[in-house]
Amino acid sequence: MTTAAPESRTPSDCTKDRSITPILNKLQALFAEAPRRQLEPDFFEELTTELRGLHAQIRIHHTVEHITADEKSQSSPELLDEANRLAEEHPIILGKLDRIIRAVDLMFDRTLEDKEVFFLRGLEVIALIRRHEAEEDRIFFLSVWRDTGGES
Repeated sequence: MTTAAPESRTPSDCTKDRSITPILNKLQALFAEAPRRQLEPDFFEELTTELRGLHAQIRIHHTVEHITADEKSQSSPELLDEANRLAEEHPIILGKLDRIIRAVDLMFDRTLEDKEVFFLRGLEVIALIRRHEAEEDRIFFLSVWRDTGGES
């Protein structure tokens, strides 16, 4: 029985589970291929699989608290407000993913215009999730910086 060598990790990898990034990259590539592959039935199956994987990872992320209650009480008010705002976005993101997953099953037989709107909405959700992650990373690093004496 062999074990894989540990991967090198960047500081950003330590902030949260990065398994969502490959899924986002794969979905973005699939949506980019959509105009060429939209007539292939397996394209929509692949899209559904990746979207469900993303949904599962977002659900996991939503249930895991990045800042414990004690740490929240010690955080600066502006970081706490931003963290709370981002936490409130999780159900919105999950709702958007739910709608896309339900719609993908209907897309194969839809008009080209309906498909184009669907593909644009998919890219829009990916952009929303990437922005959300970037803001979470920013808050995490600012809180670490302040906790280690970067701002008194």
